[in-house]
Amino acid sequence: MLKLEQLAAVVVAAGLAIVSYLLFFSWAGGGGYERRDPAADQAALMRFRDRPSP
Repeated sequence: MLKLEQLAAVVVAAGLAIVSYLLFFSWAGGGGYERRDPAADQAALMRFRDRPSP
């Protein structure tokens, strides 16, 4: 009977993992890695920071 309980626990855990994975990536906008363009103020800050100092 212990093997059946262990199998049931693994099946339930796998089902919950799959559902949580699908929900996470659907709520996160589809998942994957998509570079976003920096906002205008961040772009200006990066240009200022990357300028060589005199």
